[in-house]
Amino acid sequence: MKSYPKHANSGFSFVEIIVVSSIMLLVFGAVFASFQYSLQLINVSRAKLSAIAVANERMEFFRSLPYDSVGTVNGLVPGVVASTSIISLNGIDFTERVIVGWVDDPADGFATADGNNITRDYKLVKIEYTWTLGNQTGKIDMISNIVPRSIETTVGGGSARINVIDANAQLLPGARVQLLNASTSPINEIRFTDINGSAIFSGAPVDSNYELVITALIGGRQYSTTGTYRATVANPNPSVAPFSVLEADVSTLTFQIGELSDLTLKAYTAINEDVFTEEFTDLSAVATSTAVSSVGNRLVLASTAGVYESSGTAMLGPITPVPLLKWQTLKVAAQLPAGSSYRTQVFTSAVPGVFDLVPESELPGNNTGFSSPLINLSRLDTFLFPSIYIRVTLQTTNTAFTPNIDELSLFYRQSATPLTNSPFAVRGNKVIGTTIAALPIYKYSANPSTDVTGERVLPDLEFDEYTFNFAGRDILEACSQHPLIHQAGVDGVMEILLGPDLQSTLRVSVQDASGLKIPGATIRVRRAGYDVEQQTSSCGQSFFSGGGLGDAVDYELTITSRGYASVSLTPFTVAGDTVTTVVLLPL
Repeated sequence: MKSYPKHANSGFSFVEIIVVSSIMLLVFGAVFASFQYSLQLINVSRAKLSAIAVANERMEFFRSLPYDSVGTVNGLVPGVVASTSIISLNGIDFTERVIVGWVDDPADGFATADGNNITRDYKLVKIEYTWTLGNQTGKIDMISNIVPRSIETTVGGGSARINVIDANAQLLPGARVQLLNASTSPINEIRFTDINGSAIFSGAPVDSNYELVITALIGGRQYSTTGTYRATVANPNPSVAPFSVLEADVSTLTFQIGELSDLTLKAYTAINEDVFTEEFTDLSAVATSTAVSSVGNRLVLASTAGVYESSGTAMLGPITPVPLLKWQTLKVAAQLPAGSSYRTQVFTSAVPGVFDLVPESELPGNNTGFSSPLINLSRLDTFLFPSIYIRVTLQTTNTAFTPNIDELSLFYRQSATPLTNSPFAVRGNKVIGTTIAALPIYKYSANPSTDVTGERVLPDLEFDEYTFNFAGRDILEACSQHPLIHQAGVDGVMEILLGPDLQSTLRVSVQDASGLKIPGATIRVRRAGYDVEQQTSSCGQSFFSGGGLGDAVDYELTITSRGYASVSLTPFTVAGDTVTTVVLLPL
């Protein structure tokens, strides 16, 4: 009997099934993705074609209207068409925006040079459609001239050009400008500023009561609101009153707006601070060092026979304050002969002898190091960094000279007592008018209270100078300053230390030429019967009161700080609550 061998592969193996399935998934996945993309293109095309159909139909409607009816309800060119509406076609909702303006054709000259003295030659209609379909948005617009069948109108009119600038005095495209007039033919027209920061309203009827409301929402950022103000009982003398449009003339006005931002106020009745100071009498506070030494109470580069090393480092620490609420300011007093420099960096250490640079995300600029005499460390998280080291790197390109570090001081806060549930008054410095008695009417004025933590967030403030007042209390310290200059688009923090209200006080703020506050400066205030010396806080301020301090015109103020030239002010007057700022220049 003949036998036949069995086939070795009588079917698909498991592995082959997986491979074939994977290939099929890839193929069909690609086909599905292509199909889905094709559907998406079809939907986009369908929506655009529908929008074009709507636009063509609507433009034909505008052309069919009597010439005098071509315009928008309460628009600059009045007519029968709504300025905004919703139109549906093929299951898609289109938002329609209609703008109608006058055109002064150059063929017969512009404005007063117009050959027939008629500047309203014809009308320009712009219709804009926006829609959303799925996760896709679209937009089209169409423009057409509408020309009268007879000669152009002889009705007089003018134009308004509204310029908008931002908080930095730069031209602001995209600002929303609303023109209003409550005359017998009401006008309510909206334009957006162009690339030159201008919104132009052509063909405005001659009138003297035009009002403006100006704001912006750009890139998701809300801007402040400004404009004109009517005279009212509350504001009888507005600073910017309604304006006029004259025959064949252009009325030009400029307004400034800025991004809104929050301001957090923190009020305290007590703040306790301390300072770590190293004067380099020796290197006992230095954990590790290379090519440096202590000479004459200064940290310098090591030298051999009068020739200095080109670079060297000293790692100071650990600096471990207890208690520690907040790191504040690192201050470096240095003397830098020509060709010499220094840098400071902040480190931490979890393992003895191993130092880790505090990352750039926690302290911007720390990777390359700081050469400024004042470094703000307040953003350092005390939970993550309860103990730190300061590395000083000295360098010179002329080995006959060395940089000298005279003193290094690290200021920190130990504790603070909040002023809880306390009412206060706050107002801006921008004025929108005056009272009958010629007193200023401020644009922003409020009377909030601090919460149980002594804080209060003032949301959506515009850029301005803000003044705070706590009834029955003096401001002993205001960080960074008072009145506070709040910047556009930057969330700010204001810390205020308050004490009892006294008759004669003096608050001195010491800063460098760039406006940085100088901590640890010595301020001496004296006259016959009074001689008091105090140090500035980490905010660079010191408050004097009591002990014989009274109103007088013959005080002498002397301000000194290592690394800076001393300043003496004499005679100096103290009258009531006196505040002064002193600028120190580096040696």
